[in-house]
Amino acid sequence: MNNYKQIFLKERTLIEYLLNVQNKSVSFIAKELNRNRSTIYREIKRNKAAVIYKAKDAQFTRDINNTLSHQNEINKYKEFLRFLYANFNPKSFSIDVCVFKAKELGIKTPTTQTVYNWIKNKQIKIKSKDLLRPRFWWRKSSKYKKYLWEISKMNSIPITYRPKNINKRKEVGHFEIDLVVGAGNTSKAIITLVERVTRKGFAIKLENKTMKHTNEKLKELIGKENLNIKSITKDNGMEFNLLHEVTQELSVPLYTCNTYASCEKSTKYELKLELQHLWENNLIGIAVFLIQKSNPLTD
Repeated sequence: MNNYKQIFLKERTLIEYLLNVQNKSVSFIAKELNRNRSTIYREIKRNKAAVIYKAKDAQFTRDINNTLSHQNEINKYKEFLRFLYANFNPKSFSIDVCVFKAKELGIKTPTTQTVYNWIKNKQIKIKSKDLLRPRFWWRKSSKYKKYLWEISKMNSIPITYRPKNINKRKEVGHFEIDLVVGAGNTSKAIITLVERVTRKGFAIKLENKTMKHTNEKLKELIGKENLNIKSITKDNGMEFNLLHEVTQELSVPLYTCNTYASCEKSTKYELKLELQHLWENNLIGIAVFLIQKSNPLTD
């Protein structure tokens, strides 16, 4: 397994200082940076202009090589890019949907994250401003294993492919799930499950917000209320990353809202007053409530 990590600018700056100012050996620098001696030796040899190693010059060379490498990678997906440019629409055919549909058509397709990285680095025609909502770029917390995120994406269907009979509320049994955290107290949380046609809602309190506990409480709610589940729609919250395990047990589809578009679960916007009542009465066990048709988004 290759565990190599690229050298960053901060490390290059320290190499420059230790090498040029302190006159330290390659072995000493490697020990200070907790790197293999061969890694530091190659870094210096590759980027030593004349007799002086410059951190900024080394970083510039690395960035140029990285850009060329990414461009070569993009060239492998020309057919996908033609499909993306022809079909992308921020409101109806998002990046996630384009990737999903291209895979269905047998087109060689990069991951969704790779496409967003291309957009972030301005390597393709689609820009950040073209997305439905501004995308916030960050590194995911290490406590969330990347493979869980990928499994969740593979085991759910983009909401764009949710059938019309569900969207138009023609059939009973299709639910929307949400997790609500109490104001000023992140330890308090409630799972809500709302049926789209009847707008009948169910709520159960969580002891914590881990994926496993969320699944356990959802199964408890479904079992005690004897709910006939035909599908569940979720957002991209980390607490739902293993929700596919529950839907697979029930043999029902799981639909996921587009990134940063949880408003597509329109029914959730009617929960505000009901949830305020549940917080005030310190929910114990399972609560059942009915949502009024007061928001045009839910009609």
